[in-house]
Amino acid sequence: MKPLPTISIVVPSFNQAQYLTETLQSIVDQDYPSLEVIIQDGGSTDGSIVIAENFVRRFPAIFQLFVEKDSGQADALNRGFVRASGEIMAFLNSDDTYFPRILHRVAVEIDAARGCHVIMGRCVFTGEGSRYVGIEHPAEYVSHFDLLAIWKRGYNTIPQPSVFWHRAVWERCGGLDVDEHHALDYDLFCRFSRHYSFHCVDEVFSTYRMHDNSKSSQRTEAEVLELSIKVSRKHWGTWLSPLRWRCEFSYWLHNRQLHERARHHARRAETAFTNRRYLAAAAQFSATLIASPRMARDRLFYGWLTAKGVRLFERLAVIDEGFSGRYADDWIGPIYREQISVLEDGKRVVVTATHYPQPTHRKIKVQLFINGTLAESKRITEAADFSLSADVAPYRGQMISLELRTNSCFVPFDLFGGEDERKLSLRLGSVEIDKN
Repeated sequence: MKPLPTISIVVPSFNQAQYLTETLQSIVDQDYPSLEVIIQDGGSTDGSIVIAENFVRRFPAIFQLFVEKDSGQADALNRGFVRASGEIMAFLNSDDTYFPRILHRVAVEIDAARGCHVIMGRCVFTGEGSRYVGIEHPAEYVSHFDLLAIWKRGYNTIPQPSVFWHRAVWERCGGLDVDEHHALDYDLFCRFSRHYSFHCVDEVFSTYRMHDNSKSSQRTEAEVLELSIKVSRKHWGTWLSPLRWRCEFSYWLHNRQLHERARHHARRAETAFTNRRYLAAAAQFSATLIASPRMARDRLFYGWLTAKGVRLFERLAVIDEGFSGRYADDWIGPIYREQISVLEDGKRVVVTATHYPQPTHRKIKVQLFINGTLAESKRITEAADFSLSADVAPYRGQMISLELRTNSCFVPFDLFGGEDERKLSLRLGSVEIDKN
């Protein structure tokens, strides 16, 4: 039997004693035989060093502690990775944790011989007082370009605590940028993805703690996005590169600064269209298109077609799925997926939801799929609470894949301004297995 590869985990530590014990214990609980953990402390004064020393004393075969001044988190991580000797590498911040025994899955999934150099699992937000607590971090990888084009979705889809990579990746792509102090993991993963694909594993690997002192909580979502776009630009390449032109065009297509002007023309276009002043509507549509092609498409073009009930459009339209989970405020996008366990006495799954009509999202078609098979479909024409259900008796004692699809959605940013650029469809109520 092939021996398990050594996994090296670097834990950058600085004044987070209240979380450090839980973080380090989650590594011990992996019960992984070939494990190397390097705690790189920048000179904590809150008891973190004492906690780390205790783990080194109790588990000398696993933990190493180095206390030295550094120039920030990136520098601390680089110092730790220089000391790492493992075939597989990762880092876990001192306020995050691993789920039990996920390292065994990591060791199986990473295999340089079959081209699997970087993997990522799923991740759950935890913490105190954060609106994200209890839901999952978006976890999706499509391509190098899609990772760079963070402006398209407004957030990073790579959950850092759940990412592991082969040593060859680090040696080829280099360490972290010591001048990058916020989006340092995003910058690193942009470099990784230039040469390697991220392979997604459908298992929760880690928790990501959101609290008042975390870096992610110190800035607004808009500020985090702007910082990430600045990092992304470093990887576009020169003007001789096709990637550079593709990024430039995509960024212009989704330019936030032009959206307010586009929204003004879109409102005028909608008014003219409602009053049957079609020449004026066409003129305002053109003005919207110049300022924001996306708004002209999503708010006007798609909105007018669905308002007219064009069935062909409903069949041909392709909606970008994006996030397929439930947001903290219970909204879902055009695609929602959930894995459900059907108990031995389960008979039907019942999904409840609420439709809130918007100018571009009035009459909708909602479909419920079970394991990829259409179970029920409804058309909702006004504001309403409604439900869909399906027979799940044949799946008793099994896991089923539930999927909710809606043929349209709206973006609050396009309609009302603000910072909410999510694609929203319905407000989800409950998903329950009925015994009756």
